[in-house]
Amino acid sequence: MPKKTFLNLPETRQAEIRTILLTIFYEKPVSQVKVSEIVDALQMSRGIFYKYFEDLNDAYDYLIHYYAGQIHGEIIEYMTRQEGDFFQGIEAFLLLYVDLDHDSSRYRQLVLLAQNSYLFSYRPEADHGVAAWEELLVKNDFQMKTSDEQISFLYFSMKLVIDSLTDMLANNWGEEELLKDFRFKTRWLLEGIKKR
Repeated sequence: MPKKTFLNLPETRQAEIRTILLTIFYEKPVSQVKVSEIVDALQMSRGIFYKYFEDLNDAYDYLIHYYAGQIHGEIIEYMTRQEGDFFQGIEAFLLLYVDLDHDSSRYRQLVLLAQNSYLFSYRPEADHGVAAWEELLVKNDFQMKTSDEQISFLYFSMKLVIDSLTDMLANNWGEEELLKDFRFKTRWLLEGIKKR
């Protein structure tokens, strides 16, 4: 994670650095990136870069974690907007990513997140937002016996979203294919797959 020096920068400078990092890490794998490319693009010295990050991997990890946090919050926001229809909220979120311009920041973020989808399994110790999540589950009549099960379902839901978007990217799907596939998953969850 970035050093305190980076975190103390004004948000506008942090955003500028993220934009440059996103462009560079989108264009080639971190293993092929050189610190000199980043410092040249940001017009800073190597020493300043190392005051902000331990190394290239630290900068890359920061960027991916940052965007994963952003998308995580956005997914919850869309789920909450559709109070009584959890999956409709996810569908509305998914549609943000259909037919994106490949040069757009949102598209580039998605590609990096799809390549690092394991981050949606990471469960931090902090429990902020848990009460709102529990409330959302109640509004949707989802019955889960324990707080642990509710938290597990939260991360399952995040993975469901990023996996759907990854499938869209891999298969070059448009809106129709994305929603068709997502609705299969929704039906499996709500109705099950075993004959009764």
